[in-house]
This record gives sequence, structure tokens and C-alpha cells, in this order.
Amino acid sequence: MSGFVPRSVRLEGHFPVGRPVAEVFEPFSPIGETLWVPGWSPELLYPPGVSWERGLIFRTREESGEAVWVVTHLDRTGREVEYHRVEPGRHVARVAVRCAELGPRETEVRTSYTYVGLSDHGNAGLAEMTEAAYDHKMRTWRSWIEEHFARPGSAHDG
Repeated sequence: MSGFVPRSVRLEGHFPVGRPVAEVFEPFSPIGETLWVPGWSPELLYPPGVSWERGLIFRTREESGEAVWVVTHLDRTGREVEYHRVEPGRHVARVAVRCAELGPRETEVRTSYTYVGLSDHGNAGLAEMTEAAYDHKMRTWRSWIEEHFARPGSAHDG
């Protein structure tokens, strides 16, 4: 047995989006994120021909290398999705997103990331995953999503 002890970090955040909840949830799908996340290019792997359902496996290129994602929960009616992302040799992340109606044209996006290190290197990387860094990430996401909805010709422009 090794003496390795995995480290875990959980971060939560939220931000409002000035759009109806029905418009805000779909952009959190693997393909939907291509509309607002710069450089996001998921490779859908299994099952073939599926773009977003529970059990979908896809792959992305991250700054640190390849990541494999699995949709572990999807509730379109409740507007909740959960992904598990594995960066081999580094960490596993549980990513949860929930969109809730604040009003007819306002949605609250709630997110949480739970990271578990898979190695000493992965544990060391978790030290960079601070509340301040996560708050910055949420501000960036909000900005990107607002820019997406503000673009003329957007499927959701209003």
C-alpha cells in the first residue's frame, strides 16, 4: 500500500444571468458550451450520436492535458447537470450546475466543483483552487455568458 493521501477541495459559486431560465440551462451542455467558452471543443465519444444525456462520455483538452468527462446526472426539467471530469494522474472533479428562475427574465446559475487529488502532483495543484480563484472563474463565466447572449444573431438574442 502506498502512503498517498488524496486531498479534496470543494468550491461553490453563483451568479445571475438576465435571461429566462429556459434559455440559460442548455449552454451548460457539452456542445452548448462551445457557444460561450473560448476554445471549448468537446469530442463526444459514447454513446454514438448523443449530444447530452446521462452516461455521455466526452473528452476535452485542458491546459494541463486531456480530460475525460462523464455526465453522471442530467435533469432537464429541474435544470440540473452533474459531470465527473478525470485528469489522469492529477485529479477527479465533480462539477454540478443548477439554473433556477429568479424572475421571468432572470436566472441564477449555481455551480460547485469538488476536486480530489489522484497523486502528489494532483494534490499540489489543488492548492491553486482557492475561493478567490473560483470567484474569478465565476465572474469570467458570467461575462462570457452575457457576451454570448448579447451577440447579434445569437439564437437567444432578444
